[in-house]
Amino acid sequence: MLESIRIQGFKCFQDAFLDLPILTLLTGPNGSGKSTVIQALLLACSAFDQKNQTYLKEVVAPFVQFEDVYCRFSNAQSVDVCVRADGIEHAVRMDRADGLTHASTDASGLPGYEESLFYLSANRIGPEEISSLNRELRIGDAGQFAMGLLEQRKDKPLHENLIHPDAVAKTLKAQLAWWLTFILGEETEVRTQKMTSTQVVGSFNMHGMEGISPLNTGAGNSYVLKLLIMCLTAVPGDVLLIENPEIHLHPGAKSRMGSLFAFLAAAGVQCVIETHCEHLINRVRYEVYTGKMKADDVAIYYKPSLAEEFEKIGVNQRGHFCNDLREEILFPSGFFDSTLQELLEMG
Repeated sequence: MLESIRIQGFKCFQDAFLDLPILTLLTGPNGSGKSTVIQALLLACSAFDQKNQTYLKEVVAPFVQFEDVYCRFSNAQSVDVCVRADGIEHAVRMDRADGLTHASTDASGLPGYEESLFYLSANRIGPEEISSLNRELRIGDAGQFAMGLLEQRKDKPLHENLIHPDAVAKTLKAQLAWWLTFILGEETEVRTQKMTSTQVVGSFNMHGMEGISPLNTGAGNSYVLKLLIMCLTAVPGDVLLIENPEIHLHPGAKSRMGSLFAFLAAAGVQCVIETHCEHLINRVRYEVYTGKMKADDVAIYYKPSLAEEFEKIGVNQRGHFCNDLREEILFPSGFFDSTLQELLEMG
């Protein structure tokens, strides 16, 4: 698993160090640099030889040109990223002359892309009736292969750590239906059928009706479905990098998404999540309070603006925000409390 990352000279980061517990939440205003952490992780992994390196290089292509990504605040002469995983540091450097290079260490300890490292971008695919099935990649950075993976594995049991006891069976199909119903607040299941060797058709059963096209129901259903497929097909030790898991979900569903990530963390699946959602973060706090996950297993990094550094915020066993000394603190003002003054004024 990933332990920490140091980012120097990359985009908005002059020099940043982040510990990465099993559940890391990155939050802050739009354009403040939250996704840059995930990009730096992907960039570092892409420099090392691995089975799906070619595909990963396609993912990182938008941020491998030095002139596009060097830190202009410090006029950085190089971009340096060091990822510590399983006790080994993996350092990469990018500069004008040599492009992206890495130190002499091999990829030992680093998770392999689409093997034990999975990434869902903010620009992922939403509702679609026909999806692609890929024999080499499981999910895809846009979630484009998730439905195909579901078709291949729907009748197979999940890893024992990922099985929720309240589902009717241990199979991916049954566990997926339980989580869809829990998060969406409406009894929901999904059906897939193979059309060709590379295409799958999918539909929802919900509201007491069967065979509903993804194009004829809420977009959030499709977004959460693909995310759940990625999460539930993981195994302990896997790393999931997710941007905006709350896309197109209502507040209750966003909150219950926090329970999913606490469940994954307790099962040994590492998640690094970029989110703008207070409902999700507050639910994670509640999961700590109720003992569903350990306080030390979660860290919140808040970035106030592009030019400012991350503020690390912990959660204590009471579910309250705290600093590194475990002293209780308030969340930085002006973000989650942006409407508080108006509400107080209305009484």
